[in-house]
Amino acid sequence: MSERTGMSVDLGTTPEAFVSNFFNSYGKEVVFGSENPGQDVDRYYTPDFTQIADGAEMTRQQLVDHIPAARQTFEKMHYDVQEALLSGTTLATRFTFHGTLKSGGAIEVEFYLFAEVAEDRRLSRIHQVTRTLKNDMAAG
Repeated sequence: MSERTGMSVDLGTTPEAFVSNFFNSYGKEVVFGSENPGQDVDRYYTPDFTQIADGAEMTRQQLVDHIPAARQTFEKMHYDVQEALLSGTTLATRFTFHGTLKSGGAIEVEFYLFAEVAEDRRLSRIHQVTRTLKNDMAAG
């Protein structure tokens, strides 16, 4: 597949702007989106998508199955990108997620993420580690 050949992906913008637009649009369109989370997810991730976050693997279907819980949990969310680099089809980025809870309070998580970017600008594979900065859900 071309994702693994080292061909460069033209993001049409800087890597930082791509990451910001990607994840902030994902939050708006998928978490706060339509009644069909699978169709929404497919605009951002390839059908064979896998994510390994803090050692736990998640498939595309598991991501889709997680969307209703996120919709019930968050009032709003946004992502602040600290840095991003692109080499061929590999994207490396550090960003912070800020989520406002419907129950009150907030969650803030710092992400260190490596991703494979497909030619169509969807992500096909993510490896990430996270660091929780604030979690008001854990307090209650």
